[in-house]
Amino acid sequence: MLAKLIWENSGDEIAFKVTFPDLFDYYLDQITQKNANKFFCKTKKFSNDLVPALQNSIQNIEKFNNKLPFVIDDWSGDLLDQDYLNKLHRDWVKTGIAHPRIVSLLRAMKNADVDYRNINSNIHELENSFKYEFVNYDQDPFQVENIFGKQITGFNIDNLMLGFDNLGRSTWEKFRNWDDNIVDTDTNDYQMLSGIIEFSLCRPLVRQPPSNYIEWCQHHNVEIAGALISLGNLLDLDKKLTDIRKILIRNTDEQNNQFFFEISSQ
Repeated sequence: MLAKLIWENSGDEIAFKVTFPDLFDYYLDQITQKNANKFFCKTKKFSNDLVPALQNSIQNIEKFNNKLPFVIDDWSGDLLDQDYLNKLHRDWVKTGIAHPRIVSLLRAMKNADVDYRNINSNIHELENSFKYEFVNYDQDPFQVENIFGKQITGFNIDNLMLGFDNLGRSTWEKFRNWDDNIVDTDTNDYQMLSGIIEFSLCRPLVRQPPSNYIEWCQHHNVEIAGALISLGNLLDLDKKLTDIRKILIRNTDEQNNQFFFEISSQ
């Protein structure tokens, strides 16, 4: 099943492949019935200062390009383009390998080594910043009954995840937090589905439950419950990453903008 999220103000769309069609059908029906198919950005890791900070460091170091032997040969690429970031980082590393004294030389030039090191740290910060939390409520958390039980839980980390917002602690979190009192009323493995959408542009990860978690569940004679609920993964993210980054920045910057889900006809 294919679906998409659509921003109301701009009409921008992002398509994704649904992980569990039955779950998504049910969830979309429930939020539509309750007039809750409207999600706004509550928190985001991305800051509008990140790109200018990296650009500033690059420009400050480029000034020394004629004086020092940098491997970097492209100083003006699109900083939201991962291909360019990968090349910039690769050339930055190769500069250090080929010229171990580059940092010392830059330090002698009005402490320019700070900007040089910042190129690396700012690249990593920018790459890891495209993580968002969207919600469909203002005050009281939105919840609908999970009619699927634990079978929709797992350990994969995908682009679109349904956030945990239940009263209690999941079996996985009890394991993580050294709580061996599992068979009790405070154990809650997604009994309700929340109005929280966790959105990330990181590469999806296929993961199995850790072996020591399996052993722990077996030792306590409890069913292995997943840690997360996946909604889906974006289509052709490897080819469209730059465009989708820009869509997210543009639409989350705009106040009172929100998206809604829709099943795709294609």
